[in-house]
Amino acid sequence: MGHGSGEKDGPTLEFEVLLAQFVERAEQMRDSQSRLRELIRVNNELTSNLDLPTVLRRIVEIGVELIRARYGAMGVVGEERRLEQFIHVGMEPEIADRIGHLPEGKGLLGVLIDDPRPVRLSKIAAHPRSSGFPEHHPPMQSFIGVPIRVRDEIFGNLYLTDSVVGEFSPDDEELAQALAATAGIAIENARLFEDSEYRARWSTALVEVSRRLMTLDDTDEVETLISRVQELALADLVSVAMIDTHREKVTVTHAVGVGAEELLATSFPMGETLAGGAFQAGEPILVSSLSEYSRQTFDKQSLLGNAMLVPFSAGEKTSGVLMIARALGKPAFAPRDLDMGVSFAGHVTVVLDRAESRTARRRVALLEDRSRIARDLHDHVIQRLFATGLNLQAVASAADPALADRITVQIREIDAAIAQIRQSIFGIKRDSDSTHVSLRARILEIVDHSAEHMRDKPRVTFLGPVDLMADASLIDDISAVVTEALTNAVRHAGARTIEITVSAVAGQIRVEVTDDGTGPGDTPRLSGLANLRDRAQARHGDFEIGPAGSGGTRVEWSVPV
Repeated sequence: MGHGSGEKDGPTLEFEVLLAQFVERAEQMRDSQSRLRELIRVNNELTSNLDLPTVLRRIVEIGVELIRARYGAMGVVGEERRLEQFIHVGMEPEIADRIGHLPEGKGLLGVLIDDPRPVRLSKIAAHPRSSGFPEHHPPMQSFIGVPIRVRDEIFGNLYLTDSVVGEFSPDDEELAQALAATAGIAIENARLFEDSEYRARWSTALVEVSRRLMTLDDTDEVETLISRVQELALADLVSVAMIDTHREKVTVTHAVGVGAEELLATSFPMGETLAGGAFQAGEPILVSSLSEYSRQTFDKQSLLGNAMLVPFSAGEKTSGVLMIARALGKPAFAPRDLDMGVSFAGHVTVVLDRAESRTARRRVALLEDRSRIARDLHDHVIQRLFATGLNLQAVASAADPALADRITVQIREIDAAIAQIRQSIFGIKRDSDSTHVSLRARILEIVDHSAEHMRDKPRVTFLGPVDLMADASLIDDISAVVTEALTNAVRHAGARTIEITVSAVAGQIRVEVTDDGTGPGDTPRLSGLANLRDRAQARHGDFEIGPAGSGGTRVEWSVPV
């Protein structure tokens, strides 16, 4: 009986062991299927969420829940293969605050950065790259780390620690890799959505600015424009620097943000500025830290970090650079930011061109008004004065001699008024904003200065468009002629009455100075007269000095123009 019972117990026990293994395997398969169904569910959840910060945190939360870990984290890899972002789940905020600064990607966390392949450990301390934990950090034993790829780029790593069942299994590792693959798709979708929204914001702003530029015509839009750029680019300083026509100096004309008041109207040598470098390169450039360029840094600007500089041209002669900068510690500008900066730099060009066109239109309108006034003076006022003069001449011919003399004096005054009006006509046609100091103004200034030494102020008459026909160098020569003739008349000839006539007729400018003095005298300024003769000959003109018809001296200087 005992033997039979033993034979029966053996197969029974073997069957029970096999049954237990089958049940355990079935439980594992059911658990795996449940976790796979959960993975499918979270796949839908992750790929449907398009807010990148939310997606990143949700990936870590799902990893902790799905793979049954106490703690989870994601490290986003930035420039120079360091963690620029670290999102953690499971650790109380108070503990995180006591630990202090977040990991930088060294030690065990740096293993996946240097070699992006999955890592699974039963004990963290056993790994050769493990450097322990900082003070106040909770104890952790088991570890899984998997890289997250976005297309061909390593975006970051998913870290899970302290399995609730003791240690992580190969199935946990596979599940973590599947979650990382889903995370890569979700991150790419969120990035694309965020990029499309970013470009939509900039495009909308560009359309608004374009519409504003088309409707407003009397305001300076540069400052409004760069304020909009500062808002859209999340920048701390935006400035416009113009380059002078000689390409030697850069001057900041507009600025908003950190240190703007300090920077405005400041000039730098072209070769010592980042703006000059961008202009000479002919293309936009990115700068990692403005504070490294000490010669161009002010007190507040030493806080500035990443910047982009975009050169532009306005009109045919003016050029400049748009600079957009962020403070130290803020995210760096990306290539898409540079594209948007180039677009807005084009709008700065439009604004400056419009301002120049507006100035030109106002100048044309002013000249048209002056021409109209000049026509009215010529066609109406002068003609009526001339007719009045003729009538007075007719009256004078029939009047007694005493009355005729008085009428003749009034006729001369009318002639002088006509000459003065003609002089004013040519004066108001000159555009003072675009031309040099006029010949009329220069001569009148010389006469005013000389009148201090004379009893009677010299009489000056201008005939023809003298201002239009005399350039800067010819004005200098004519001024020298008038100065020399006045000096000789006052100091050497003792003249009491001097008349100066400057005329522009038939392609010539002629200067005639007559006085009632005693002539050049015994000690004329021969060197001064020789100088006037040389000036005339240099311009293929003529110079003459001789007696005037009623006594005195006549100086005549003429050159072709």
